[in-house]
Amino acid sequence: VMVAPLFIKDELHGLMVVATPEEMPRSVVDSLRALSSQVALALESATLTEDLLIKQSEARFASLVSNSSDVVCVIDPDTTVTYASPSASRVLGFAPSQIEGTRFSDLIHPDDMTRVLQFLSPIGDAEGHTGLVEFRLRRRDGQYVQTETLRTNLLHDPNVKGTVLNTRDVTERKQFEEQLAHQAFHDSVTSLANRALFHDRVSHALERQTREHEPISVLFMDLDDFKTINDSLGHAAGDQLLFEVGDRLKGCLRTADTAARLGGDEFAILLEDGDDGLTAADVAERIMQLMEQPYTLDGKEVFVRASVGIATADGEGGNDVEELLRNADVAMYIAKERGKGRYQMFEPAMHDTALKRLELKADLQRALEHDEYQLYYQPVIELASGRISGVEALIRWIHPVRGLVPPLDFIPLAEETGLIVPIGRWVMHEACRFAVELQDRFPSDPPLHMAVNISARQIARPELVDEVREILLETGLEPGSLILEITESVMMQEMELSIERLGGLKKLGVQLAVDDFGTGYSSLNYIRRFPVDILKVDKSFIDGVNEGGEASALTEAVIKLAGILNLTPVAEGIERADQLQRLLELNCDLGQGFFFAKPLPGDDLAALLDERTAMRAEADALAHGRQV
Repeated sequence: VMVAPLFIKDELHGLMVVATPEEMPRSVVDSLRALSSQVALALESATLTEDLLIKQSEARFASLVSNSSDVVCVIDPDTTVTYASPSASRVLGFAPSQIEGTRFSDLIHPDDMTRVLQFLSPIGDAEGHTGLVEFRLRRRDGQYVQTETLRTNLLHDPNVKGTVLNTRDVTERKQFEEQLAHQAFHDSVTSLANRALFHDRVSHALERQTREHEPISVLFMDLDDFKTINDSLGHAAGDQLLFEVGDRLKGCLRTADTAARLGGDEFAILLEDGDDGLTAADVAERIMQLMEQPYTLDGKEVFVRASVGIATADGEGGNDVEELLRNADVAMYIAKERGKGRYQMFEPAMHDTALKRLELKADLQRALEHDEYQLYYQPVIELASGRISGVEALIRWIHPVRGLVPPLDFIPLAEETGLIVPIGRWVMHEACRFAVELQDRFPSDPPLHMAVNISARQIARPELVDEVREILLETGLEPGSLILEITESVMMQEMELSIERLGGLKKLGVQLAVDDFGTGYSSLNYIRRFPVDILKVDKSFIDGVNEGGEASALTEAVIKLAGILNLTPVAEGIERADQLQRLLELNCDLGQGFFFAKPLPGDDLAALLDERTAMRAEADALAHGRQV
């Protein structure tokens, strides 16, 4: 037997043993000893190579850990940190030495503590088991960062002897995700809830209502004449207005309520039962009051009103989100048809009205092409003499199936669809043409005038002045014989634009009238800024002109206001002789109403003028005979 030791770096690493039953020659022994030396050298070389690779790997690992954006920590079972990578200073603001020896749990947000400690516990884990969790860690400055941590159980690895935590700062990613989630459920212009979120909130509210039997209400709000503002001032101003409307809505609702923008100028509000005793009608009143306050858009003062429809979940069969919204929408359109700037509670009978409205909307598209519109004319009377000084053109729709459709049933639809523009142009052209015909047939001094109503959509169009000029040239009507009537609410919506547009019309030589004065803002300061000639006193004032008290005093004040401003007052809606008498006492110049004549078709108006002309000729002849 021969035994040869194997030394590597002067340390015994093994023995080479050779056994044989015969005695080994000396030369064989020397050869075996030389072989053992060669084996030892080979083993030493392999060990050196392995050590070099290990050192290179350790250096590479240290470099990766040192430059990684992730924080690598090793913790023992009670979360004491035994190692923290240099990146801890960048992510958390702590030097590794400030973390090592402390409990990792001291950095965890209190609200996340229980959940994260359960996640970090190695009990029941297999060797090498991994898991991922998100939680908040405290920075040195006291702020918390959102982190994503990969945990690996290496407690039984002799080189680690702990749980390895690979922690990444995901604050920006979480903020981006939250932003995306917000955008998915909120309107980008107003930051209010969008249709999807509102639908979800109403759905959950209906589920609670079924269990708790507490009423809920949905308000559907539409801005009156928003399209006019958007078309005239531009989409940027329109978006600014929508933002401010949303801001006002948020300011007048309770925390539990939800306001949403459904699209365009349509908003919805979910009201759940509260302890403050406020009803849906109370909230609607508050909303409308806030909406009526002036807005400043691009340095211009703009007035906007809102129409609101209200539907309640109980008592109406409205136990479905879409049905509840549809009911509120129907009620809103009824509010618009009844005068805008008001609210309306939903009633089941309104469904028939909504269906009729949809049918009329479709029929409007073809009515102008099929010559279904007709103008009626209501005489305007010189109250002192009884002479017909002019007429007001009023559109009527002769529907092939429904017959005569009242203006209140289709004018709002025409405004909404934009068809009011071509309809308005047709009205003006036909009225001016007929005015020339009347003036030729019934000459007078001054000539009979023709009054035509102008809508908000028409005022908003920069082409209006040129269109009026063209119509006057085409028909041959003198500009001074045309009176354009604009309601004060339309003028106040976009005051600066209205002043500019009315100024352009005034330069043509036409007369301008404020229609329905007294029903809107009725401010002396505002009216003085408009280049108007005539003040038309609303029928609601005339109704109370003989009742004494406040009603009579208001009528007298409005007529006196016209005189102060050098405007011609025209009383609307005169229906009784006592009203006429009182208006004469108040020195009101002109008036119109059923007391004198209802709106008449053109032929009937001509017959009336024939009759008046004959009567006046007979009176003149009698007077001449008495003189002879």
